[in-house]
Formats: sequence, structure tokens, C-alpha cells
Amino acid sequence: MASEKVRVNAAMNPPILLVDYIHRARLNGTAVVRVQAPSSMKSNGSIDIVTLLDVSHSISWMASSSEETPSKMDLLKNALKFIISQLDDNDRLAIVAFNDQVIKEHTTGILEISGGGRMAIEKKVDGLVTQGDTAFKPSLEHAVKLLDDRADKTRAGCIVLISDGVDKSQFMWSHESLALTDPIRGLLRKYPVHTLGLFKADPKALHYIAKESYGTYSSITDNKDLDKNIMEALAVCLAGLKTIVAFDTCVDITSSSLEITRVDSGGYTRRAAPGSGISIGMLCAGEVKDLVVYFSYTTGVTYKDMLGGKSSTSTNNCSVSVAVHTTQDPSLPANPCPPFPLVLQQMVRFKVVDLLLGVLQELKALKKDAGGAKEKDGVDDPVLQSIAANMLQRKWMEFKQSDESWKAATPKSLLDLGSIDVDVNAMVGILRKGLGVGCIYSWLSSHEMQRATVTGLPAEAMFRTPVMEMMVQKVHRKLLLKEAYEQGAEDRAVYERAIGLLDGINKRFQLWCKLDAEVPPAFQLAHQHQDDESRNLTDVLHGGISRARQHDIYLAAIHAIKQWQSSSTPGEKTHGHGPDQ
Repeated sequence: MASEKVRVNAAMNPPILLVDYIHRARLNGTAVVRVQAPSSMKSNGSIDIVTLLDVSHSISWMASSSEETPSKMDLLKNALKFIISQLDDNDRLAIVAFNDQVIKEHTTGILEISGGGRMAIEKKVDGLVTQGDTAFKPSLEHAVKLLDDRADKTRAGCIVLISDGVDKSQFMWSHESLALTDPIRGLLRKYPVHTLGLFKADPKALHYIAKESYGTYSSITDNKDLDKNIMEALAVCLAGLKTIVAFDTCVDITSSSLEITRVDSGGYTRRAAPGSGISIGMLCAGEVKDLVVYFSYTTGVTYKDMLGGKSSTSTNNCSVSVAVHTTQDPSLPANPCPPFPLVLQQMVRFKVVDLLLGVLQELKALKKDAGGAKEKDGVDDPVLQSIAANMLQRKWMEFKQSDESWKAATPKSLLDLGSIDVDVNAMVGILRKGLGVGCIYSWLSSHEMQRATVTGLPAEAMFRTPVMEMMVQKVHRKLLLKEAYEQGAEDRAVYERAIGLLDGINKRFQLWCKLDAEVPPAFQLAHQHQDDESRNLTDVLHGGISRARQHDIYLAAIHAIKQWQSSSTPGEKTHGHGPDQ
């Protein structure tokens, strides 16, 4: 059986055309070009991961004021051990400890996980100690050299950078500060760098490093469920790296009849000469990338009046399906071509990205006006954050009231833009608490790259693939078992049995999700009515799968309950609730 391929589709949003019988009109339109990776792969690919760990003195601090709370370093060690346990024997891993330089005694080369490699790496993690300040450049240069010097480069190479500090060197990580020819830009473009910022880490620098390298930036600023959040962030990252199905992906968008005026591709850019296509880089199984294409074209109608009759011929010379209306009345009729929902949705997403970038720029200007000293331990002054919160809230209200794409999109039942509204309102609340702009930068990273990150916001599961969800569930099960082991043997046995039953249900759920993801998306056909029928058919298929999934999961749950009851004795204790009923 041939392997599943990456698919490319297009959804058009042509405008209505209104002309009289002697005029031609130049029109603008939009489309979404969707790049969709296969939902699964034959087997997990082998990877080489270089993990950069900031071990500056700040990471030794307690995660909260509670005396029983472990240090950030202890939590990070636990999360790293979980990730190491999830790597396959044919994977390889390097641990690079750094502060303002690489700490060689706590650094490894790229080691095989098989054999004694796993234990050797875990031992190196256990021995990590904290010291010094933070600088990112030396560790990044070291990571790239490790990957460049590999004799076997058949594995995908990537870098994971974890930090809770602010770069204390004089190096400025920003587009404004680095020239296009700066060597660090070329260095970052060799391998994707996925960054994780903890607490007071510098979100602007970590976001820049991730974006420039086509990686992602995740942010954790809240003490609540810290152990879970760190492990989830690393789990989502690893799940993506373990399911890469395409490399050096490039999207070419050309037309012989339409003039393409602009392509909005979020964080993806043209890496070579103009016209060479948009570089997407690596694609993970189940990922979808939507690019908004703006185009213009010329069309018109011609009439030939016939003596004694009203017959006429109508032509339009554009290559897309356009509703053409001829009239001598200047009034515009009701638009019979409702905007394609997918186009509206992606247009709105990219507009919100621009809005948030604008807010961050205004916050930067406020800091400059305040003398550039309104920071404490890398976090903006609470007063400035409060001003930024009010600014964001005001701009967001204005956007929802005035933007035509938002107003056209929000009534559509096929769109899910409510999560954006919830996230932006949560950003306002986080700024008012003085927790910094890390959540905004990580949200931008997720929506620019259309890839899952951990943001600390309500809708952070956006863009997660089924494999990522499965890896996150493993994190939750590990934490449950850890809690059970701490509470005693009876609770441990109950948890282990319960988790085994839940695993069976989860596997069935994932199979249904895979089937639902493989339903072909409805895109533009040759006729508007056919397009409506296609959308209806797709909705019917999704609805049928959803109902069948609910019924199957219900039956699986009933079966699991019966197994639970049959394996329990009347006197057996359940977790915290006395005898099993």
C-alpha cells in the first residue's frame, strides 16, 4: 500500500461582480491554500535531539513560597526523565548544560538511547547543579555544531532550549537588532529550536529564537500545576518531533490567470529568491497549515442585443467561479456568494496576530519612554503591565466592533473563533496580575506557526495532533501513579487497574479521531451549489462519525465498568471512598 502523501487544497472566496453592459471591473478576492500532512505514519521516525538546559542560579529557586514546594530544577529533572523514558532505542539525545557558557562537565555528546545510553543520560541529569548567569548564544552554537558534526545525518535533528532566565550578555535577540546577514540568523535556520520559558524567562528573546528557526515557544508563568505544565510542554514538543512525515516542505502558489497580490503565511516566509515558494519546513503527522492568498482579476460581461428579442450571451474570463450580475442600476443586490468560512477564519486569525504584535510594540515604546529601567528580574513593571492590559482590552473591543472579517465570521456555525476571544480576555487578566507577556508571545508562536504550544491560556490545546494528545495523557497517568505511590500500596493498585481500563477506552477514542481527521475537507468546486452540497456532505460524514464514536465509547465505558466491578471484591477499598459499591 502506497504511503499517504501531503495534500494541498484551496478554498476560494470570490466576490460578487456587479457591472453594467459596457463595463469591465477589476476585483480583489481571497483564498486559503491548505497544506495537510498525513494523519499517521508507518512507524515513528528516528530523531537526534540536543536539549539545552539553563542551569543559572535562578533555576535553583523554589517554584513557590511554600516550604514543601520543590525547586524548579527538581521539577525540570523529573520532566526530562519522563521525556527520556518516551524516546525509542533508535533515537539519540544530548544534554547541554549552560549558563553564560556551556558547562562541559554536565554536558554530553549525542548518545544512543539504546544500551546504556538512557541510564547514562539520566545520571547526567541527576548531577546537574546551578551556577552563574544566562546567555543563549554559546549554547546554541554548541548545539548546532553537535548536529553538524554527526557522521550519520539520516535522523531529523532538532534543538530544545529550556530557560527561566534573561540573557545577561550584550547580545540583542530581535529582528530590529540583528542584520539580515548576521551569522546567528543562518545558524538558527539550520535546525528548528523549540523554546520553553519558565516564570521570568525573557519571552521576546525565546520567541525570536523559535520563530527564526521555525520552532515554537511555550511559556509557563503560573505556579499552579507546575509539574504537570512543564511535562505537558515537553510532551507536546516530543510528540511532534517523533511524528515528522515531511521535510523541507515548500508551497508554490502560482496562477496563469490571477494576479497574486499577497500571501499571508504567518511565521512562514520565503527563504530564497521571490517567487520560489513559501518554506514550511517539517510537517508532523496530522498537522494543517493554512495560508491566506490575496488575488485580483479582471472580468466583465458583453451583450449583443437582438432585434425582436431579449436574448443575450454572458461571458466571464476569470478562472474561478464568480457570480456575475448584469445591471444598469447602480444599487448592489444581496450577495449570493457568502464568504467561504475557512477563508474568513484564517483571515481573522492573522489579523489578531497583527493586533497582538502591535500591542507588544506599544508596550516596548512605553518602556522606552519610562527610561528602559522599568523591569525587575526581567519582568515588566506591574504598572506598565496594567497599562498594557487596558490597551489590549480597548483594542480588542474596537477590533470586534469594527473588523468586517470578524463580524462576518462570528455568526457562522462552522467557525470556532470563540476560543480566540476567550484567550485574549485571559491575556488581559494575566497582565493585570503582573505575570508578564509570555502568554502573548507563546500564543503568537502557536498561531504564527499553526503548531501546538503551551501558553497557560484556556484554549492552549489548539493545533494539537492526536499523537500529541496521547502523549499528554501519558503525562497525566504518570502524575496519577506518582500520587498513588506516595499515598500507599492499596491506592496504587486501584490506580493501576483504573488506568489500564482507561487506556483501552483512550485507544478506541484515538482510532475514531484518526477516522474523523481523514474525512476530506470541503473546498471549492466548479459551481456554488455544488460547493454547498460538498460542505453538507462533509458535515454529514463528520456528524455520522461523531455519533458512532459516542456510541462506541459508551459501550467501551460500560464494558470497562463491568470489568472493574468483576475484578473488585466487596471489601476492596477504592481511592478515598471506602468499599467498592
